[in-house]
Order: sequence, then C-alpha cells, then structure tokens
Amino acid sequence: MRLALAVLLAVAACTSPPRVIATPSPTPEPAVLSITALLDLSGHRSAIGTAQRNALQLWVDQHQARGGSPVTVRLRIADVASSEARLILELRRAAVEDQADAVIVGAPVQDEEIFGRAVEAAGIAVLLTLPTSGDPVDRPGGRWTFALAPTLARLAARQVDEAVARAALTPALILSDARDRPDAMALALLAELERRRLEPLTRIALPVDGSVPPVVRSSLSVLRGLHCTGTALACAATARAAQSSGASTLLFLSYLTVPADMGEYREAAQRAIWPGSGDLLPFDAPPTTSVGQARAEFLRTYGDRHGPPSTHAATSFDALTLLLHAAERVGADDPERLRARLEETTLPLIASTYSFGARRHAGFDPEDIVYLRWTGSAIGIAPAPTPSPSPTPTPSPGASPTGTRRP
Repeated sequence: MRLALAVLLAVAACTSPPRVIATPSPTPEPAVLSITALLDLSGHRSAIGTAQRNALQLWVDQHQARGGSPVTVRLRIADVASSEARLILELRRAAVEDQADAVIVGAPVQDEEIFGRAVEAAGIAVLLTLPTSGDPVDRPGGRWTFALAPTLARLAARQVDEAVARAALTPALILSDARDRPDAMALALLAELERRRLEPLTRIALPVDGSVPPVVRSSLSVLRGLHCTGTALACAATARAAQSSGASTLLFLSYLTVPADMGEYREAAQRAIWPGSGDLLPFDAPPTTSVGQARAEFLRTYGDRHGPPSTHAATSFDALTLLLHAAERVGADDPERLRARLEETTLPLIASTYSFGARRHAGFDPEDIVYLRWTGSAIGIAPAPTPSPSPTPTPSPGASPTGTRRP
C-alpha cells in the first residue's frame, strides 16, 4: 500500500507543479467557488461518508434557496471507497483535472506524511472533517491543511479521563477494526496511558466478519470497559455479547460513530457512549442568537431527512460555510489568498467554534466535546460519571436530553 501511494505521489509531482491551480482555467470564473468532497461512500466506512454527503447536500440546498451570495458554489462529491490510494488519486484529480479551489476530505487519513506531500503538491486548501493525530500545521502539507475535528491525542486524553471517572478503565480491552491499519485511535489511547504511567490495555483486532473472538468472549463477564476505536458497527456483536452476559461493561465508541448504527446494538446501546459536539443536542428553549437559530435549523432539517446527525456530518456542513465565508471576502480564484483568509478565521458554526492561526490549523474548540449516548430515539448527553461502577439508569426514549450549551 505504501509503495502504491508513493508511486501515485511521484506521478503527481512529475506531471504537475506544486501550485497546480495557479494556472487559470480557459474560462476564468472568479465568482465561482469549486469544491470537491472526498468521502467513503462504499466500503466498511460507507455510513460515515453517507452521513457527510447528506449534510453537504443539505447545505447546497439551503444555500441555493437562500440566495444573495456574490459567490456561486459548485460541489463535486467523489467516492474514495475506504481506500488510501484512491484518496490520493482523487485529491490529485480534484487539483489537476477539476481545478478545484478547495477540497473537503471526509475520510480517515492513515499515512499522514504521504497525504501531506500530496496536499503540498496540490497547492489548494484541504479541510479535514475527521480526527488527525495532531495539528496538521506541523506536518508536510500543513500550510494548506485545516483540521475541523478534535485531534486524536485530545480525544484519547478525554477518553481516559472518562474511563477513570466512570470506574471503567480496568479491566478493559481496546477493540480495533482489522481493516484499519494502523489503528491511529488505538495507538493514541495507548500513548496516553503510557504518558500517564497507567497500565496498558490489550488491543484486539476484531474479525472482518463481525464475530466475537473467543479471547474477548471469555473475558466479557469481568470487563469494566470496551474501547471500540473503529466504526460503531464493527463492535456491535461484541457489545451485544457483553449485554447478554450480564456484565456491567461500559462501551466507549469512537468519534466516528453514526447514530444510524445504534439499531445494530439493540439493548446494548444503553451501555454505549461516544465523544461528539455538545452543540448538536436539542435545545431546551428556543435559541436567541443567529448561530443558535442556524444550529436549530440544521438539527431540524437534517433530522427530518435522515435522522439525528453525527458530529462529522455537522462538521462537513461547516466546512462549506467556512470556505464560502473566506471566498466572499477574498474571492475564489487565488488559492493562496483563500488559504490565508482561512488561517485568519474564527467563526462559531454548527458543530463548534473554529479558530485558526498561522501556527494553529486544528480549529475545533475542545471545550465543545461532550460524551453522548443514544436514548432510543435521539442523541442525548451521557449521564455524569459517578464513583460507582454500576450501570446508570437509562431514560425512556421520550425523555428530553439535558446538558445543552450555547442556545
């Protein structure tokens, strides 16, 4: 895989200059913002890509209905099929063939160095909607890359805090998806445990067929925690087995969780929590600010179309808003000016308040991260941790979630 990616990168470097968009198209359109979104619409992460595609389409529909912007947005969505090689190939296509002004990447980046070199060759702004290991500004291509999700290190630190507070840190296991190599979130968790000089957890790669490995099944009755670092669906069978065993095991799902997967968990969904944006909870009272009203409209409209949104779906929606915000101020025909404007942006949007700077390209506000749960019909905030390891009573599906912030 690495060899294939390196060959693709070499081809990109040999056939195009670092600033591939600097040469104007035959018919310059300075008032048109051309954006390509690269998503996993097939493969084992298709649910994540589909949720983001739904949010992007909602944004386009609202933008067209609203009108009044001096910039026309053209969006092309490409499927990278859960493939790192295809991600690199489609990035180059967006820059060279489509002459996109910016790219939204809604798929995990596994080899950040090779990906960063491809971004550097493209020479256009790239917005990442899923977590990365750290601030991209410190890696190859970081000048052009903006991260709209919390970093894996930040998520790992928060997860260890939650596990300690909920008396679920040990005994516990890390459950990886065997199709994701390396498992960046699992490595971040292990690094955080080592940093705090805590006992490391055993990591188990779950079979592709979704079955429960014997070593996991035999230990379910004593486990306090299961840390699922892949997609939510990958851990569904293990979660149901833990529920059936009668154990008080708490399931920590990843930031990649899609609420639509909760049906696969059945009763085990009552024991699952995951990190996400606290701004996506239903409002206890009508919002009074323009940002609050925009959030409420997004939650209502997306919910009517597709059910409760995931955090990364809302982040994809925000990515288009950030790009339009920059293009309306500096135009869309100069990639350097667009990049520089993004770097100067602080803006409260749907999933978070994003703030970028010359040495800060990880823009998600970590204060917006909360732990969420599935109530049976909606996303709610997870009950506050208690010293007792016993299960916390689950509210009825009709109960109103609490903990809403920023009305």
